[in-house]
Amino acid sequence: MQDPIRRAPDWFLPADGTSAVPTLDPASNYAMLLRPDGTVLAADEALASRLGLAHGDLVGRCIFDLFAPGVAALRRAVAEDVARLGLARSYQDRSSSGHVLDVLVQPVLGEGGAAQALAVFVCDVTGHWKLAHDRLRLSAALEQAVEAVILIENDFTIGYVNQAFEAMTGYPHSEVRGRPVTMLYQGPIQQAAYAEIRAALDEGDAWSGRTFHTVKDGRMIRVEKTVSPIRGRGGVVLGFVSVWRDVTRVAELERQLRQAQKMEAIATLAGGIAHDFNNILGPIILHAELGLARLPEGDPVRSGLGEILGAAHRAGALVGQILSLSRRSEAEEPSVFGLADILRECEKFLRPSLPATIDIVLDLRTPDDAVLADPTQVHQVVINLATNAAYAMRRAGGTLTLALEAADRGAPCRAMFPDAQMERAVLLTVRDTGEGIPPERLERIFDPFFTTRQRGGTGLGLTVVHGIVVERLGGAVHVRSSPGAGAAFHVLLPRHEGRRGEARAAGAQAPGGGGELVLLVEDEAPLRQGTAMVLQRLGYRVRACAGPEEALESFGPAGEGFALVLADVTMPGMTGTDLLRRLRQRRPDIPAVLVSGYSEIVTPELLRELGADYLRKPFTIRGLGVALQRALGRSRGRGQGGGHG
Repeated sequence: MQDPIRRAPDWFLPADGTSAVPTLDPASNYAMLLRPDGTVLAADEALASRLGLAHGDLVGRCIFDLFAPGVAALRRAVAEDVARLGLARSYQDRSSSGHVLDVLVQPVLGEGGAAQALAVFVCDVTGHWKLAHDRLRLSAALEQAVEAVILIENDFTIGYVNQAFEAMTGYPHSEVRGRPVTMLYQGPIQQAAYAEIRAALDEGDAWSGRTFHTVKDGRMIRVEKTVSPIRGRGGVVLGFVSVWRDVTRVAELERQLRQAQKMEAIATLAGGIAHDFNNILGPIILHAELGLARLPEGDPVRSGLGEILGAAHRAGALVGQILSLSRRSEAEEPSVFGLADILRECEKFLRPSLPATIDIVLDLRTPDDAVLADPTQVHQVVINLATNAAYAMRRAGGTLTLALEAADRGAPCRAMFPDAQMERAVLLTVRDTGEGIPPERLERIFDPFFTTRQRGGTGLGLTVVHGIVVERLGGAVHVRSSPGAGAAFHVLLPRHEGRRGEARAAGAQAPGGGGELVLLVEDEAPLRQGTAMVLQRLGYRVRACAGPEEALESFGPAGEGFALVLADVTMPGMTGTDLLRRLRQRRPDIPAVLVSGYSEIVTPELLRELGADYLRKPFTIRGLGVALQRALGRSRGRGQGGGHG
């Protein structure tokens, strides 16, 4: 018995050719019965309506005549294949209106097994096709997204992760699917963050914020993420979606910005207090030195004056540390020297001051250690780092290592200083075997006034190191430490190619003056009086003025008789630089020394423009004498006479 589906029905070929043609009403959208040549034998009314014909007008026509030639040829070829082979064929077609159609062409076989007709069933699957296409596009978008995407089941197991997650964490999809999401949260800090996220999700809320995560290779990354419920109809939670973005580098840049802002604030504070504080220290130092110079050896008062002078110098050094927090250097003339020499000096200085339980190791691995810097500042960097290291070993002792080596492109250096030019740098390391630095303190160690010492700590040491290395020398500082494992401070400094020993021009010893008349302009009375006394002792004559207006009046129209101007930079009403410009309009060749404890106005460029020397407060008698001789010597070297008796 033949398959009833493949056997021609009784109504297929009417005996007289005039019988009414029945309609088809299958479960598909459209259906029709064709002769193998395409003539329509039967069709449902929906198909006729879609083709814009009455049902009676469709039957008897060749279906292929209703389509464009190219489309008709493709469909005719399919029909011919089905009729010739006697096998059903299905394919996907697209209508002129853009609808996607699933088409099944079924042969209707006669008694001899030849196809006597073709049954065609057409189903409009546009909606399903669009849904599948959208799903495919969504899946591709998730896989190619830059952010990591994690789909979490209701039982808080991982259902899906995209490629970005695999690249970010190192965990492939096969290792995390089906595992609890808690595997991604390791250690107390991360687990506390997970508890906060769970609490929000349990309340039906989304959560957003930053968390730490330990990736597969053990590194710690900072992640900015959102975790949200996935809701179905009626608000039923079907699971959760979490989107991650690696902000490790961003967080580091933000930390550096905060550090820079703190340094800027301290620099502003330093500029505000330094001038007044140095004006106080100035007369103390000058009068103490004058007193010591006048008292004979063995006088009991000398001891007291020495204590006063020592305390004043320590106070001046403290102000100098505060000023080192400024980003702007103050008319420095650096020299070229070897870092190894500085480390040897520091070793000699440190040995007598450290307890016997601390050993010092000098590890010098490179002869190519020339830098262009102020040796005093580099010395200060090493001593501050070494002092902190010694404090970390104060209980159990240990080893303090001062190491010097050429920076290389290897992984450790590159990880610490990713943006540095290693081939033009030298690496200075101060390492200890002390108690180490807890992670929560690492971010704050360079903060001004942050200290962990119970007594004797100002919190300025490491801040000064950061200011000198980064802001003044153009280098970088990196710290590696963990509790119980000591600490290593790595300082990367630009290497200099010039000759060693290009030291700053040293001023001559401070010989006395030859009766030259000095115009002294200082608004602080104690400092003005002390400076005038020192100038007279050095052999100069002095015209002391309390301010710029008095100085302009004393100078006269041509400055006759004056050999030099010694003026404070910061004064009410007019700065020392503006005063000097006014005086130079009257007498262009007048030598000048500008004096200040701190001023953003005084830069090396400005001093070159004015042709003036610079003396920093608080100064000593010798420092003042050297500055005056240098200015007068430069003036005489240009052939411009000094004093006018």
